[in-house]
Amino acid sequence: MESINHLFFTCPTAKVVWSIVAKSIGAINIPNSVAQFWNWCRNWISTSIQIHAYVLAAICWSTWKARNNACFNNKLIHHPAEIVFHACTFLTFWASLHKEEVQ
Repeated sequence: MESINHLFFTCPTAKVVWSIVAKSIGAINIPNSVAQFWNWCRNWISTSIQIHAYVLAAICWSTWKARNNACFNNKLIHHPAEIVFHACTFLTFWASLHKEEVQ
């Protein structure tokens, strides 16, 4: 049985995804569990910059969608960066719907 920790943090694909995110935000370590993720979020997310929370949520959502596409639709990703790309696409789409709120 797949665990939340495996899906989001210890799976090799998830590790690469979080490494990409960590490099882009200047973090040294990547989360290996839900508990570490929450600590990681507290260290990075500023209450004045709400978009940071949306970025992390988009990464989790894109990871979940990639997993479901692999399991249920037999659609595998070619590289973990695709998950990051999909998260960025989601954020761009979301921002276009909420321009006044994001600025």
